[in-house]
Amino acid sequence: MSDLVKEFGKMLRLKRKSAGYSQESFAAYVGIERGNYGKMERGAVNIKLETLYKLTNALNCEFEEIMPSRLKHKIDLD
Repeated sequence: MSDLVKEFGKMLRLKRKSAGYSQESFAAYVGIERGNYGKMERGAVNIKLETLYKLTNALNCEFEEIMPSRLKHKIDLD
């Protein structure tokens, strides 16, 4: 996966840990199978927009708190 997806996973992991959740308990709370959630944190999968909303709502945070900066990860539109 891209560096963007990997950085998202790292930011998600930090936010989850700072909220006091284990990976297993957070995955269950959000309604995601633990193995699939682990892939998110490792940056091994892209996620749907609906899943992003679930994560931010569960963590009581804004997108910017778990999304890498667009300025750091410029993507060519060609």
